[in-house]
Amino acid sequence: MKTGIVLARLQPIHNGHLELIEQAIDENDQVFVFIGSADKFNQRNPIPINLRIEMAQEAIDNLLKKYSGAVPTVKVIPLDDLTDESDNSHDWGFYLYSKIVTTTGDPYFTIYYSDGFEIITTWFPPFILRNNVSLKLIARGATCSGISATQVRNMIETENWEELHKWVPESVFTRRESIRKHIELAKLIK
Repeated sequence: MKTGIVLARLQPIHNGHLELIEQAIDENDQVFVFIGSADKFNQRNPIPINLRIEMAQEAIDNLLKKYSGAVPTVKVIPLDDLTDESDNSHDWGFYLYSKIVTTTGDPYFTIYYSDGFEIITTWFPPFILRNNVSLKLIARGATCSGISATQVRNMIETENWEELHKWVPESVFTRRESIRKHIELAKLIK
């Protein structure tokens, strides 16, 4: 059984994330979308994990409707940070590997990733990369014209609804006002 892992904060999920998820679906028997920084609420992570999970699950469910026949199992899983988001140590890599294996039951998997892919290779010791973890590193610019969640949040803050609608799934667009309120609230946190 082939296992695909998509790792992203989904602050919020956008069409670039969905392209990664779709590639993982096309290439694997089971896919797990790990939503990072699940334990964070700050200016960089203004959308609470429960809302991120809800939007991601709805977007993935809609994505799966286009497939006919058997499709892989796709699960959305929250993932707390080990320390903080800047931790790119082997400790983080062991923590992440352990969480993935515990959740999936599979010690061999492929990670689909597009954000700072030069960093992900530092997370794991060489023996894990050699024996257990494959990487599908896609340059951000190669997915959905390089859209980022930061750009999406800026569209929400400025109420640029027409542009926003081009870059996000309906699960985000219909919750844009709620997301905007979370962004405003997070700015009050020091």
